[in-house]
Amino acid sequence: MQNSKAKMDEFKTRFMDMLHKQTNRQMKIPAMGFSDYFIQTVTTDALPSTTTTAAAAAAAVAAAESADADAKDAAVAAQKSDQEILESIEQCYYSADSNPELYELKKVLGAGIDNQLIESTIAQLRTQQKVLTKQVLQNILEQRNACNSEFQAINETQKKLEESLWTCQKARSYLNYARTNLTTNSLEILASYRKREVLKEVLDTLMAIKKLRTTDEELQKLLADHNYSAAIALLLQCQSSAAGFMQYNCVQSLHKKLQETMLLMEYQLDTVLNEMVLNFDMRKYAKLQEAYKLANKSLIAMDQLHINYISAVHSTVNAVVRGYSEPNAEEQPKLLYEQLCEQLNSDKLIPCLISLCKTFWNILASYYQVVMWHNNYKLYAQQEDTDGESPDLYIQQKLKKGQSRIWNDILNKVCLFLQSAKLKTLKYDQFIQVLSIVQRLKKVGVEFCGEQSEKLIATMQQQSEEFFKRYHICCVEEICLFLDNESWTPLDSFSHILQLPEFRSVRHTLRRHKSPTTALLASANNSPISNNNCDELVSVHSQDGGGSSIYGSYGYFLRFSEKSSPFDGGLDAAMLEEDILSGIVDEASCYFSEESDDEQKSLQSKEFADDASNQLLVNNTALNVLRCIGRYLQMCKLLHCISPKIVSCMLELLDFYAYAVHEIFGRDALVATDNLYTPRLEQRLRAVETNVLTQIKVWPLNFSSLTNNELANPDTLYGLTQRIVAVEAGRSMFQQFNVLQHYLNHLLPAAERSTLTNYLEYGEFMADLAKPVYTCVTSRVIDLTGILAQMAKVKWDVNHVTHQHSSYSDVLNRNIQSFAMCLEEIAKEVPIPGKHVWNSMAHVVTHLLVEGFSNVKKCSAGGRALMQLDFANFMSFLELISNQKYPQHRAYVDVFIKSYYFSPEQFENWIEQQRQGDEYSAKQLTNLIQCICVSDKRTRQRLLQLLEGVASSVTPTTTPHKNNYSSGSNLSNVI
Repeated sequence: MQNSKAKMDEFKTRFMDMLHKQTNRQMKIPAMGFSDYFIQTVTTDALPSTTTTAAAAAAAVAAAESADADAKDAAVAAQKSDQEILESIEQCYYSADSNPELYELKKVLGAGIDNQLIESTIAQLRTQQKVLTKQVLQNILEQRNACNSEFQAINETQKKLEESLWTCQKARSYLNYARTNLTTNSLEILASYRKREVLKEVLDTLMAIKKLRTTDEELQKLLADHNYSAAIALLLQCQSSAAGFMQYNCVQSLHKKLQETMLLMEYQLDTVLNEMVLNFDMRKYAKLQEAYKLANKSLIAMDQLHINYISAVHSTVNAVVRGYSEPNAEEQPKLLYEQLCEQLNSDKLIPCLISLCKTFWNILASYYQVVMWHNNYKLYAQQEDTDGESPDLYIQQKLKKGQSRIWNDILNKVCLFLQSAKLKTLKYDQFIQVLSIVQRLKKVGVEFCGEQSEKLIATMQQQSEEFFKRYHICCVEEICLFLDNESWTPLDSFSHILQLPEFRSVRHTLRRHKSPTTALLASANNSPISNNNCDELVSVHSQDGGGSSIYGSYGYFLRFSEKSSPFDGGLDAAMLEEDILSGIVDEASCYFSEESDDEQKSLQSKEFADDASNQLLVNNTALNVLRCIGRYLQMCKLLHCISPKIVSCMLELLDFYAYAVHEIFGRDALVATDNLYTPRLEQRLRAVETNVLTQIKVWPLNFSSLTNNELANPDTLYGLTQRIVAVEAGRSMFQQFNVLQHYLNHLLPAAERSTLTNYLEYGEFMADLAKPVYTCVTSRVIDLTGILAQMAKVKWDVNHVTHQHSSYSDVLNRNIQSFAMCLEEIAKEVPIPGKHVWNSMAHVVTHLLVEGFSNVKKCSAGGRALMQLDFANFMSFLELISNQKYPQHRAYVDVFIKSYYFSPEQFENWIEQQRQGDEYSAKQLTNLIQCICVSDKRTRQRLLQLLEGVASSVTPTTTPHKNNYSSGSNLSNVI
C-alpha cells in the first residue's frame, strides 16, 4: 500500500514538470489513457512547432513508468469503459477529510489476509488511477484555448495601462507648468474668499444661537396675550433649529431649557384649560385648541378637560355647602358632603341650594359652549376629508358621553343634598321655592343632555310626601287655631276663590277648564298627566317667560350665559306671595303667563261675572281652608305624582271643617237627632274621627264660652246667626271647590279620578249637616214640654166632629210667628237659608205632633178628625209664614193619623213595613197599637210581639247615632 502511494506522488511530480515545460517544446498528450493508441498531437496558435515534440516526450515518460503494469491492466481496461471506471470510484476519495489508505486497508484486511483480493484491489486502483489521470489531462487540454484568450486580454490591458501612464505623465507636466506660472495674489484671493465664507457661516450660527436665547422673552409675551398657538409654534421652531447645532455645549443646555419651557407651557395650558370650566372664553378656548393641535395633544386635552369638569363638580359643592355651614364646621375639614348638608340650618337651605344650582349652571353652561364650539369648528377637517376618520369624531363622542356623566354627577349631589337636608321642616313658601328650583334644574337637565332626571324626581317625590304629610297636619292645626278664635261673623267682599292670592296663578287654567267639555278635551290632549307621569314638573317663575311666551319658548342655554343663570332673582318670599307659579305656556299642566293687574281684573270680571255678582257668605276659618286648598293646588301642579294624596288631603280639610261645625253647633239639641244623619254623612264624620283627629294634638278644642253664651242665649235664637254663618260658609266653600273639579280631574291620573267624582256627587253634604245644626235651634224655640202637656189634656175620645181646632195649635202658631219675626231681624245681619231653617222647624214640629198623638190612650173617630184639623191648621199657617211646602213632613203625620182607619190586615201589614224603616219610634208604635187595639187583646198581643221584633232589629242601628252625634236630654224621646 505504501508502494502504491509513493508511485502516486511521483506521478504527480512528473506531471507538474511536464506542464511547466510544454511551453518550450512540442509534446504529445494522450487524449484517452496513456497507451500509444490514444496519443494525439496537441497544437496551439502560439506554438505550432513544439506540439509534436511535447506529446512524444510525455508519451515516452508514461510508457516507461507503466510498462510493468500494462500487461495486468489491459484485460481489466478492455472489459470496462472510462465512464464506468470513474463512476466506480468510491465517494471517500473525493472528501478532503477522509483517509483513503486506512479505508482500503480496512476493506482488504477486514476478513483476513487474502493475496488474491489484495492483487485484485491493487489492479483496480491502478486502473482507476489511469482513467482519472487521463480524464484530468483531457480537461486541461480542453481549457487551453480559454487560457490563451485570457492571456491575450491581459496583454491588451497592459497596453491600455501604458497609455494611461502616458496621459498621467502629460497631465503632471501641465500641472507643473501651471503651478510655476500662477501668482501669489491669486492664491491670497482664494484664501480670503474661503475665510469669508467660513466667517459668514459662523455669524449665522451665532445669530441662530442668539435668537434661541431670546425665545423665552417672546414666549412670555405670547402667553401673556393668550396666543398659545403662536407660543407653541415658536417653541417647536426653536427646538427644530436647536437640533442643527447640537455640537455646541451652549445649544445643548439651551435645548434642555426649551424642553423645560415646553413642559411649563403645557402646565400653563392645563391651568387655562381648567379655568374654562367655570369661566368659558370662546377666543381663549380657540387659541387653546390650536395650541394643543400644534402640540399634537388635542385628544389628551379633551380627556383632561372632562377630568376638570368632573373634579369641579365634586370640589365646588363642598366649598359652597361649607360656606353655609356653622362656624365650627370650618374646624372640621374631614366632614363629608352629606354631613355638611345635615348640619345646615333651615333658614340656610334655600340660599345654599340656589348657590349650588348657580355653580352647577356655570359648569353646565361652560360645557354646553364647549360642545357648541366643537360643533361649529373642526380641528382636523382636512384629515377627515382624506381618510374619513378624524380626531374630531372622537371628540364629539367624548363630549356626548361627558354630558350624561357630568349631569349624573350633579344629579347625585343634588339628590344627596335634598335627602340630607331637613326639607320637611321648611315652611310652605320655602318648600315651594325648593320645588321651583328643582323643577328648573330638571328642565336644565332635559336641555343639557335630554335626560328626564328620574332620580331627582323620585327623591323630590319622597321629600314632598314627607313634607306634605307634616304640612297637612300643620294646616289642620292652623284651622283649629282659627276655629278657636273664630267669631262666626261673615266677611265682606268675597265672591270667588280667584280673589285669593293662592289661586292667582290658576285663573287662566280655571277659565280653560270651566266647562266639562273643555276639561275632557284638555285631559285627552294631555295623556302624560292621565298616565300619572311623575316627571311632569312645570315652570314656576315669571322670569321663565320674562313677560313673553315667545321668548320663553327658547331654552335656558340660549337665554342665559355663564354670567347669569335661571336661578337668579325671582325666588324671594315677595315673589312667592305675588306670582310664584306664573310662567310660560305649558300644555301638560296648563300654566300661562299672567297679565298685569288691570288685565287680570278685566278678565276675571268677564269670565266670572255671574259669580262675582253674588256675594258669598264665608268666615275666617272657611276662607283659611280655601287658602290651604289653594296652596295644596300649587303643590299638586308642581308634583303630579303625589296629586292623589294632595287631593285627598283637600277633601279632608273640607270634611274637617264640616266636622268642627257639627261638633260646635250640632250637639246641643233638645231632641234626639239620630234619624237626621244619612249614611254618607255619618261615613264622612267617622272618617274625620279616624283619619284626621288621630294626627292632631290640639283636639278637642274648648268651645265652652261660645256654648254657654251665644248658643244658650234665646235672644239670639240660640246663636242662629253663628250657626248660619258656619253652615253657609261651608256650603260656599264646597261650592267654590266645585269650580276646581275639572281642573283637578285634569291633574289626577285617570284611575284616581273616581274618588273625587264620588266625593263631589254628594252635593247635599252641608245640607244634611245643617239639619242637626238648625234642629238645635228649632228644638229650643218650640216649648216642647208645654205643647206635649197641652196635647195630653185634649179629649180625643169625643163622639162628635168639632170645627174648632185645639188650643195647643194656637200656641204652636204663635211660636212659629215669633220665630219668623226673629228670623227677620237676623236676616238684617246675614242671609237666612229659609229652606233649611224652616224645614228643620217643620221636622221638629211634625215629630212633636206625632209624639203627642202617640201618647193618646183613647181616641174616637171625632178625636181623629180633631187631630187632622189641628194638623191642617198648623201646616197651613206654617206654609203661609215660611212660604214653602212640606209634603214629606205632611205625609209623615198624615200616615200616622190615618193608621187609625186601617183595617186589621192593613194595620198589621203597615206594622210589618216598619221593619224596613225608622220613621216612627218603637214607643210611638206601641202606644198606637194599644190605642187602636184596646178592645182586641189577641191582636194587640200579636202586633206587640211583631213590633218587638222590629224594635230589636232597629235598636242596634240607632244606638250609635245617639251615642255619637246626639245629645241626651229629658226630651230625647220626643223624636
